[in-house]
Amino acid sequence: MLAAGIDSLYLSFKGEIDAAQLDGIELMKVRAQETGQPQVFTATDRKALMQPSGWGSYRYWLRCGDFDIFIGRGGSLPAVYTRIASEFIHEVGPLSALASLKAFVGTLLLDQTDQMVCSRVDVYADFQGWVPRSEDYDRFITRSRRNTSHIAVHYNGRHFTGFTFGRDAMVARLYDKGLEIVHSGKNWMHEVWADRFDSAAPVWRLEFQLRRQILAECSLTEPDDVLAQRSSLWAYAMRWLSLREPTPGATRTRWPVADVWLHLTQSQTGAARSPLVRKRIREHDESVLIRGLTGYASSLAAVTGVSDLDVAMSVSRRRVREYMDATGRDFRDLVREKRERTL
Repeated sequence: MLAAGIDSLYLSFKGEIDAAQLDGIELMKVRAQETGQPQVFTATDRKALMQPSGWGSYRYWLRCGDFDIFIGRGGSLPAVYTRIASEFIHEVGPLSALASLKAFVGTLLLDQTDQMVCSRVDVYADFQGWVPRSEDYDRFITRSRRNTSHIAVHYNGRHFTGFTFGRDAMVARLYDKGLEIVHSGKNWMHEVWADRFDSAAPVWRLEFQLRRQILAECSLTEPDDVLAQRSSLWAYAMRWLSLREPTPGATRTRWPVADVWLHLTQSQTGAARSPLVRKRIREHDESVLIRGLTGYASSLAAVTGVSDLDVAMSVSRRRVREYMDATGRDFRDLVREKRERTL
């Protein structure tokens, strides 16, 4: 077992945002749409950006790096809907992440934040050793008849990458986490796995998405209670879906649970985290920028007929300065604007 815990947390805040404050938020969104650039919120110690677009039925989308805030107008939706970033949860732990979100919403939007409901939680376990196969399809059993037909088998080309079970209120995903990281760039998970990780073996993840309906059935609505009972939620989910050992002469539902599934069931859904997560994210972002800079600089060098790196950078510097002069921009101003919008 490499890590287990909370991967995603979605929360709703009841209450009413002041009308004048909503008007100010509207003006900020209009400016974001006019400029095509997110607008910086300066009302809190945390940097927050108003996006030009909304999200789903919510008109306003505020990004804070560590979480997303969705703000609605009218009484048909919760006043504020939020999503805590997986990387923030894995950096500081779910309890600290929840406290930071609550303080942010209380400072910026709502006077009272005690009416908070957990709308969705994702619990997971990352592991090595057992490598699922597409042939395992017939060995899985779900307790929900309604979800039995909602099983998907996923491939990347000819390479099997996992399963999805269920939909809506309850969804399970079993997938090749190592391959997913290659595409998503979430290399910071290696810090969470630490020295338990074997680079020679594939990493798989089992993840359950539980929405409000399931949480309510478990008498869990408040986020603190959900976090406190995450091990119970994991056990509930592992009973809802199970991997069985085929037994001749017995119906599928009476096949014994596979040993590997029993082992996963006993995994502790604690608070896997590492303070190095943010550092690794910044290193990854810088690496992407360096690759881009190398590509553009080498292309410009090829066009201008130079091949020496120092000469190429000198040419690039001169051309950038000429461009900035032609557009009436100052490089320092451009850097400052980008720094203000960097989360």
